Amino acid sequence: MKKILLFSLLVVFSSATFAQSAMMSQKERLQKVTMQKQEAVKDASTFTDAVVNTYVANDRGADVVIGNTVYDLQSNATMQHRTYTFPDGTRNAVWTMGFNPTSYPERGTGYNYFDGTSWGPVPTERIEAERVGWPAVAPYGETGEIVCVHTSADGLLFSWRPVKGEGAWSTFTLYGPAGTGGLTWPRMITSGENNEVVHVIATLFDEAFDDQDAPIYYSRTSDGGVTWDPENVVLDGIGPDYSPGYGGDEYCWAAPMGETIAFVAFGGFTDGTVMKSTDNGTNWERFPFYLSPEPFFDGTQVLPRFGGGDSYNAAVIDETGKVHVAFGRMLHASDGSGTTSYYPYTDGLIYWNEDMPPLDSAMIGSDVFDLDYLEANGYLLARVQENGEDTIVGVATYQASLTSMPQLVYKDGFVYAQYSAVSLGFDNSEFNYRHIWGTVTEGDGIWAQAMDYTGDVFHIFSECVFPSSSPTADGAIHTVYQTSNMPGIAERYAGHDPIDNNIVDLAIPLHVGVNELNTTTFEVSQNTPNPAIDNTVILVNTQKIGTIKLAVSNVLGQVVYTASDAGRTLGAHAFTLNVSDLETGLYFYTVSVGNQSVTKKMLVK
Repeated sequence: MKKILLFSLLVVFSSATFAQSAMMSQKERLQKVTMQKQEAVKDASTFTDAVVNTYVANDRGADVVIGNTVYDLQSNATMQHRTYTFPDGTRNAVWTMGFNPTSYPERGTGYNYFDGTSWGPVPTERIEAERVGWPAVAPYGETGEIVCVHTSADGLLFSWRPVKGEGAWSTFTLYGPAGTGGLTWPRMITSGENNEVVHVIATLFDEAFDDQDAPIYYSRTSDGGVTWDPENVVLDGIGPDYSPGYGGDEYCWAAPMGETIAFVAFGGFTDGTVMKSTDNGTNWERFPFYLSPEPFFDGTQVLPRFGGGDSYNAAVIDETGKVHVAFGRMLHASDGSGTTSYYPYTDGLIYWNEDMPPLDSAMIGSDVFDLDYLEANGYLLARVQENGEDTIVGVATYQASLTSMPQLVYKDGFVYAQYSAVSLGFDNSEFNYRHIWGTVTEGDGIWAQAMDYTGDVFHIFSECVFPSSSPTADGAIHTVYQTSNMPGIAERYAGHDPIDNNIVDLAIPLHVGVNELNTTTFEVSQNTPNPAIDNTVILVNTQKIGTIKLAVSNVLGQVVYTASDAGRTLGAHAFTLNVSDLETGLYFYTVSVGNQSVTKKMLVK
């Protein structure tokens, strides 16, 4: 076991719904079934007898900012497919985008396209004509693409076009079952020879129906939404005979493998289930991967502290048709009053495949850092990595494990995992930052040494969350994530005021240690702090040969500061500027290496 920190402080979190906006109030159904009104408990457990494993050096492509948003709640839990790499090397990416708190009337899908050479300009307008959220993207037809979102009305909106990256979007809608308030939080995939079959799962917002509190509905169309067969069915295996219901974003699709499709449904308290079809959605089979001590938990049962999940799940299908699952480990408890407790310092990202027995609460354990059984039996995918004498300073609220938000990709016999984890040695004195990590296995439960893909000096002040990986890969796995300089979610837990967030495309090598990508790396950070009062730092990460030059100019174009670094041409560099003599206002700083340059804005107070 490892030694990180002793925790004894009791913390109570306010209730947090699966919100479409920050203004939605807590509902009783969500308290009982999705367990969102929870008391957060730090546990008096420790890592002991540590063998220090410092972060492993990594190779990766350059971080590329492809979008912005102030609205920062990209998911309530599990992430959907939000980027896709096409066989010709092009790719797309989508995210929930909004800039005007707190109601965000202009909220919608941010979209960008990589044409094989570069991404398009950062978008400022959504692709839809109405307020929507929670986009999923997939290929559609021989050369097209499709995006699915939920609306502020009662349906799921599908925007599609026959040629990816260009042309106007056409639309069709899937409405919820008659008598309901509508479908929300969709997950979508496409299958078939030309990706013409659209599969979607979604649930209801705060509504009991079909003998469940928020059932998961499955629908399928092969004619562009003209007909649906089936339409809004609750599959046997996740219906009322098996579960009291599901919360938003507690489910996700695996990428299809031929006629085999599958999805995961797991809220962390009740049973965790894989639903799998080998005939493209006509017939289904249930595979439980977690057996709950109380499968029909509704908040009224007393449960002592036990091991479950954190609702952040991922799944992938390999070439044999076997399903692999990952989910964040979480400890819970219930006093029977309808309010449950969770332990935010719970560590561990858990792995399962169809060849393994289902997990139960005893196997997961009831101590936040006790991962011995999981590790010894092939169930442990990842844990917090030691970094010298660094400790956990604090954990921002995502209601997630310290190692969570998993993504799984299958390629050439390997299962690749990307995830967001609390990273020791990176903090703002109040909270540790989360970084994007990765590892790989041949499917035998033996995982390579975890690698921090954002663990360099360039990301000292980067909160990297909500990763979504393309289910297909070229020379790399392309993972889109959200980043800012402030841990936590403004829209959910009010941990900080709304701020600017970047949406970033990160290229992760297919094999650990392969370094052909980093020859293109040239990155420049936003200065920190910004606005600057006296000293501010600009970080540069480059693998280009040449002198690094910095120039700062005012709004009139007049250069007010220059600097250069010719001594260290590769790796991480830091420019510290003393701006105390500059007048208050807006400035621009340009960093250049050879014939490449990056310009960013800086405010001086």
